[in-house]
Amino acid sequence: MLACPRAWLALVLVVATAPSRALEVDVNAATQVVTLFKSQGESLLRYTLDGRDPDFSAGVYLAPIALPQGGTVKAAAFDGPKRVGAVLTKVVPNPSAEQLNSAVTPVTQNRDHRVYDWVERHEAILQLNKPGANTAQVVLIGDSITHFWGGEPKSARVAGAASWDKFIAPHKPINLGYGWDRTENVLWRLRHGEVAGLKPKAYVVLIGTNNFQTNSVAETVDGIEEVCLEIRRRSPGAKLLLLGILPRGEAPNELRSKAADANALLKTRVAKLADKYVDLSDRYVAPGGRISKAMMSDFLHPTDRGYEVMGEVIDTTLKGWGL
Repeated sequence: MLACPRAWLALVLVVATAPSRALEVDVNAATQVVTLFKSQGESLLRYTLDGRDPDFSAGVYLAPIALPQGGTVKAAAFDGPKRVGAVLTKVVPNPSAEQLNSAVTPVTQNRDHRVYDWVERHEAILQLNKPGANTAQVVLIGDSITHFWGGEPKSARVAGAASWDKFIAPHKPINLGYGWDRTENVLWRLRHGEVAGLKPKAYVVLIGTNNFQTNSVAETVDGIEEVCLEIRRRSPGAKLLLLGILPRGEAPNELRSKAADANALLKTRVAKLADKYVDLSDRYVAPGGRISKAMMSDFLHPTDRGYEVMGEVIDTTLKGWGL
């Protein structure tokens, strides 16, 4: 899978005082791919690419880490929620003059661990989309807004069952929404098997709102663009409906402004990214600029009434494509 062994650099660091506990890392200098190895005894490894030490909210290491732009990997062994020993830090040089954008650097996450297990959901999707096991015609991709809507794989929290059954279920969908996902997490999932066994006729993408806490508007849009391009690479014949980032917060705020700016930028790139782009922001904001709890229960996640807005647009678009 990786390049010639002679290009490998090896580094072994002890992450606990006991000699039997060591975390190893190999870096393929030719491909900028980092591979981690754990010693026996630890349950798993968690890692970050944003410079912070990994804790229980950090993603589980499931596959070699591709860092074509370079970056810093911080990793540690965990026994359940408890970190075992020290943190390994490995800096991978940036081979180009391009500035690192975390929104396009695939990584796992566990930020929503109080609600669901990210790895378990990933594994459930891999089981659903084995060749011949799933006949999904429409793939919905996104964060918690998509995750909590409905469908398979089932979520413990479902906020839009009626609208899902009315508008989405007839199109034979699969729900690839994950709570707290950012564009970089979607990229990791797309590149690690989540659509490999599927032959969908259309995708619906809604992602980006969680990136605003760590990324600029331009970086976030680049992340969304890369998600759409990755879908095109993996399902070149499928249609793609891209939804604009929804407004959030009861009253106008900085995050709403970022969403509006991102949506305006996405509109200029739609010909490259999607077969259709729809910005539904105005449908969620009442006169005076406020969002009601009747539309979004926490001013971020839609109620069933809020999902009706998206559902109707998705349903109309899919029917227009003959689906």
